[in-house]
Amino acid sequence: MASNSSAQNDLSELFLFYSKNVFAALHVFLFILGVPGNVLLLLVLILGLSRKSGSRITRLTEPLLISIASLDLFFSLYNIPVMLGNAMFKDWHLGYLLCVTHHSLSLWITFADFYSMLAISLLRYTAVIHPMDVVLISPRQISLACIFIWIVCFLLSTPLWIHYKLIEVEGETFCVNQMVIRDLNLYLWILGGVGFLPALLLMIFCYSRIISTLRVRRILSIHTAASLHVNWRATVMAFVTIVALVAMCLPYWLMVFFAWYDVVLTTVPMYLAYHLTSLLVFANHCINPIICFCLSFQFQTRLRNLFRRAGKGIRQLGPSHVGRIEVLGPLLNK
Repeated sequence: MASNSSAQNDLSELFLFYSKNVFAALHVFLFILGVPGNVLLLLVLILGLSRKSGSRITRLTEPLLISIASLDLFFSLYNIPVMLGNAMFKDWHLGYLLCVTHHSLSLWITFADFYSMLAISLLRYTAVIHPMDVVLISPRQISLACIFIWIVCFLLSTPLWIHYKLIEVEGETFCVNQMVIRDLNLYLWILGGVGFLPALLLMIFCYSRIISTLRVRRILSIHTAASLHVNWRATVMAFVTIVALVAMCLPYWLMVFFAWYDVVLTTVPMYLAYHLTSLLVFANHCINPIICFCLSFQFQTRLRNLFRRAGKGIRQLGPSHVGRIEVLGPLLNK
């Protein structure tokens, strides 16, 4: 019996060793995917703020897209390296501050992204179904809505800021949520059932109405073909973003609803399911630039213009500037 128990423990340690290596590699992949994409998206969006052309709905949604890209970039630069460091060690070696901020900021950024997408859904719904009402909305109100979303989502993450602590167990340090298991499950159920599900259903309603309305207008030719095409492309891009969000976040929340938090790490299937669904949620912060640049002609044009500007800036340096840099290089390195 003792040898069997020892073999099981060795197998468990071997499984954890290999699984941590796999998860570490996936975190590196997410970092490589998320940082350049969100930097390019953020630059494209910020440079687009200065232009005067474009539809009103585009100018209203861009502050929300900037908010999403900024949060996703911060997540890629801060949270993913912390998760990588955690995956490389058996226990927690990253200190108290990273223990608290990592988990709290993950939840804050995830819900801030989610509610920003909800705001975009409502804006597009208003622009298509009630086009005259969108004229009454100002960019200042959208900026205030972004700040409001950030504050509300920060309040949602407050229990994590309070209850994550470092504990010592047999000489090893662990970053643990100190909430009572019953309270923690209740908190997660409230987040999923009140914070996530109703907003998700509202987004599904908005885009189903938008798509059906645009199809009817296309058939009846109520609007010009150009305006219908622009609205349709923008709606498809936003709809794909929502579908990706649902596909990547829903499995995690199903885990929350149907498995108690204290048993998810006790068996191999539950361990893998929990970590893989968590990685899907994290990966959602990396794919928005891919969706925008693949499905939007407008973003593709802006990206090409950004690269042209960068290329012109390099060419304008000229041989004389390069020569000066080469001469000054050794002096600067001293």
